Amino acid sequence: MMNTSKEMATVDSVHSQTVDALVAYLRDCQFSASQLNVGNLVMAVDAVYEPHPRFWRDFSLTCVVDGIARVFPDWMPSGRIPPHRVESLMRELEEALELNAFDEANAEMLGSLPQHKRPDDRVSAADWICAEYRRKGQVTQLLLAQMDGKRCGEAAQEALKCIENARARKPYERIGTSVARWYRESVLKQQMERSIT
Repeated sequence: MMNTSKEMATVDSVHSQTVDALVAYLRDCQFSASQLNVGNLVMAVDAVYEPHPRFWRDFSLTCVVDGIARVFPDWMPSGRIPPHRVESLMRELEEALELNAFDEANAEMLGSLPQHKRPDDRVSAADWICAEYRRKGQVTQLLLAQMDGKRCGEAAQEALKCIENARARKPYERIGTSVARWYRESVLKQQMERSIT
């Protein structure tokens, strides 16, 4: 939790810039309201990802809803989209954001280890993460870590690599971020080619 108004202003600024970037992405990709599904929204959020230690844990569903509302003012339940569809979509998107935040927290745990003690592959990373949750008695986190064949190890290692490379000013993007940015570039390229012909 934040303690000072200076820290709060910084986070608000970061969220504002992230929402602006999300709006630009949705517009650049020319998504229509009917194309707002979990896959496209996760791709949009991946496109605006910034590799700093608390990005996903500080990012909220409210940021995404704000971005959507700025691009598609009629999209919300009071508009033309049925409320149950919006609720279902928001629930699925929130789960995806929470999973990213969980991966980021696991990356932070791995990053707290000295380099020579860190697990060097996804399986040993997952085993270490699960053992830590077991040791701490955090059953909910342990169950989440064990989902999908213990995918948490690979995801935590990727998140840690992003953050550490960003600190060292080395280029590295998450796979989802690379795909999202490639998609945007492809759409913009097609728009440019159409305007020339």
